[in-house]
Amino acid sequence: MRILIGAALALLLALPSGARAQEKISIPSITPASLAGFLHREGQPAIVTGELYLPAQARAPMPVLVLKHGSGGLGGANGVAIRQWAAFVASWGVAALVVDSFGPRGISNTGENQGQLSSWADVADAFSALKVLGADPRFDRARIGIMGWSRGGSVALETALETLRTRIIADDLKFAAHVVFYGAASFQYRDRATDRAPMLFFHGEADNYVPVGPTREFADWAQSMGNPVTFVAYPGAYHDFDVEGGFHGFARSLEVGAHCDLVMDVTNGHVLRMDHKDNPGASLEAVRGYFRSCVTRGANLAYNAAARADAAEKLHAFLRQYLGAAG
Repeated sequence: MRILIGAALALLLALPSGARAQEKISIPSITPASLAGFLHREGQPAIVTGELYLPAQARAPMPVLVLKHGSGGLGGANGVAIRQWAAFVASWGVAALVVDSFGPRGISNTGENQGQLSSWADVADAFSALKVLGADPRFDRARIGIMGWSRGGSVALETALETLRTRIIADDLKFAAHVVFYGAASFQYRDRATDRAPMLFFHGEADNYVPVGPTREFADWAQSMGNPVTFVAYPGAYHDFDVEGGFHGFARSLEVGAHCDLVMDVTNGHVLRMDHKDNPGASLEAVRGYFRSCVTRGANLAYNAAARADAAEKLHAFLRQYLGAAG
C-alpha cells in the first residue's frame, strides 16, 4: 500500500501546477438568492465560465467531470489544486470542466462571508454545466459526473437530489457519479427521490471546519435512497488536505457552520430537524435566526500528502468503475 500511495503522489505532483485548459466555455445560468428562489427558477441571469481539460487521446463521446471549487474560488493554492486534479483526471481519459461561479460574478472568495453568494447559485451553475455538456456531441450524456471541494463538495452531494435536478434539467439527463471532497452537510437537504448515482466521499476525521459526522449522515441517507456510496475518512486529516502550498494552521477569520444542525426537505421546505430537535415546526425566520446564532469563526487547514495520494488512487478506481476511465 505504501508503494502504491507513493506512486500516486509522484504522478500527481508531476503534473504541471499551471496546466492549462484547452477551451473556455460559457455556461448560461441564474443567480438565485435562496432555496425558494432556486425552486421557482428565480434569479438574475448569469453567464459563468468553464475551463475545459481534454484527454490527450480524446475520442468522442468521452466521459467528463464537472469540477466545483470551494469558498476559496479558483485563486491561489486552491485554484492550483483543482486544476491539478483536472489535469490528473484528463490523464485517465476523462475530460474535466472547471466551473468558476465566483469570478464572473465579481467575487474572489466567500470564506469570511458566505452571504456574498447563495450556494444555490453554485447548484444552478453545476446543473447548467451539465446541460451544456449534455448537448455537446464530444461527451457521453450517460457518463457526466461531478466532483467538488468544501462548498463545492456540498454542491456535488446536493446535485443528487431529484427535486433540484428537475428545476434546471427538463429531460432525463443527470449526473452519473458524485465525488465529494469534504462537503458540508451541517445544513443538510433531503428529498423524496435521488438520482441513485454512485457517490464517493473523502473527508478528514479531524476537520473542524466541515465536521465529518453530518456528511457521513448524509452519505448514509443517500445510500438508503439507492445511491451506492463509498465513504473514505482519513484519521488526523484536516480541511483542504489535498491543497499543497495552501494555508497551514488555524484560519481565524473563516465563517464556520460546524456547530449548526439543520435538516430540511427540499420538496416543501419543511424543517425535519434543527439544533438536534426533530420536527421543530420552525419558521423561515426561526431558521435564519438559528443560522446567525450557530455560526462561529476559525478552523484548521492543513495539507496531508498521504491522504491526497490515497484519494487519487481511490478516485481513479471509482472513475474506472463508473465512468469508464482508462488505466
